[in-house]
Amino acid sequence: LSANAVWAGTSIACVLMVAIYALGGISGANFNPAVSVCLGVSKAMGGPGLEWRDVGMYCGVQIVAGITAALGYSLLFWETFNLTPAAGFGWLEAGLCEILYTFMLCFVVLNVAVAKNNSPNQFYGFAIGFVI
Repeated sequence: LSANAVWAGTSIACVLMVAIYALGGISGANFNPAVSVCLGVSKAMGGPGLEWRDVGMYCGVQIVAGITAALGYSLLFWETFNLTPAAGFGWLEAGLCEILYTFMLCFVVLNVAVAKNNSPNQFYGFAIGFVI
């Protein structure tokens, strides 16, 4: 199982799902700056979400946490790696995929965790985790 990339994605989805259920009541389980900005836009449009001052704080902490995680990885394994597009793909294709998947993540968060018609529910963590 460990040599199969499908299981790598599934394990990441499961960890994200557990983190969302564990930390959702504390911080809203915002782990992605794009989601935080999306929640700020939702609030600005009159819906539920985050105030802009909170969006700034969340994004700052999320970026620092990402850098800290990268440093922790490099200290733990004594190696680093560069994330680049796979062979046969360029930065344009990689950027378009990032935009598409970020849109899907924000869309799912808004629909299962923020929409007034869908709350309260118990499936939000599963849906957000497995959109990855």
